[in-house]
Amino acid sequence: MRISIALALTLVLVGLSGADGNTKLRAFLNDDKVPEGWIYEDIDAGYAAAQKSGKPLLVSFRCVP
Repeated sequence: MRISIALALTLVLVGLSGADGNTKLRAFLNDDKVPEGWIYEDIDAGYAAAQKSGKPLLVSFRCVP
């Protein structure tokens, strides 16, 4: 049972990879709508915005299982 679950998850993640894998993965994770004011996947823009505003920068690294 555990092997079939792991295999199914692997197949889903492999199917989401490719040229537009990031778009498919974000849609699969329901992570395709970024709230206004958030900087997503652009660390340089995040550093610039933090420096301009004088506020600290919060960076979140996520691992998709």
